[in-house]
Amino acid sequence: MRAQPYGVLIIHGFASSLDSVKEIKVPLESMGILTRIPTLRGHGQKSPEALRGVHWHDWVADAEVALQSLLAEVERVIIVGHSMGGLIALTLAADHEDSVDSIVLAAAAVQLASPLAHGRPLHFLVPLILRLFTKWPLPPIYADRELAKYDTNYHWAPMDSITSFLEFAEVTSCRLQEVKVPTFIIQSRKDTTVLPKSAEIIYNSISTPVEQKRIMWLELTDHEMFRDCEKNIIVGAIENYVRERSKQ
Repeated sequence: MRAQPYGVLIIHGFASSLDSVKEIKVPLESMGILTRIPTLRGHGQKSPEALRGVHWHDWVADAEVALQSLLAEVERVIIVGHSMGGLIALTLAADHEDSVDSIVLAAAAVQLASPLAHGRPLHFLVPLILRLFTKWPLPPIYADRELAKYDTNYHWAPMDSITSFLEFAEVTSCRLQEVKVPTFIIQSRKDTTVLPKSAEIIYNSISTPVEQKRIMWLELTDHEMFRDCEKNIIVGAIENYVRERSKQ
């Protein structure tokens, strides 16, 4: 049987449930596009304790398995990554330029707003914080606060997994120039988790030709953009981009 020309790999963020990205799946499947949404290691469990001891290499490995599984059925893959999923999308694009058609980066976590993140003023305190705390709160943050009560992400995470996530952001930042595939960046100016300048850092650092990369700016939504107040705009934009790439 001849493989389908395109498939879409959708990758969720750190401490996130599949609910955080599932809004993308239905419109793509209605187009006849084969999709995969892997659950990254330590996620989708009853307790965030499942993240303890999990390293960013594990998350990349899980996404790699999903990518190869999808490539068994399609010729090329469009990767959609939210937050940490955006870091994974960038990594896979750098490693698999021959099979990754393009990437969609939704609030890709290259530069986190946390003062403990790399490039931020308190990053030097991370080793001390790691000794003092075993877990860290992650309260749900939405522009439309009423939506927070429906949030299914983990609301805290073990400190070792958070520091691995921070390390992953730094490692990915150093590899941006290796990315050459077409790239659609989506970023909200009101994101309180990922600094808006992340979009510009990515745009200016990747090696993708200028005519094959773009930024879509949002003005209202916070970080959980696929469940917040502008989700229909965002999902529609991704649907249109996949149509454009797959020529449907």
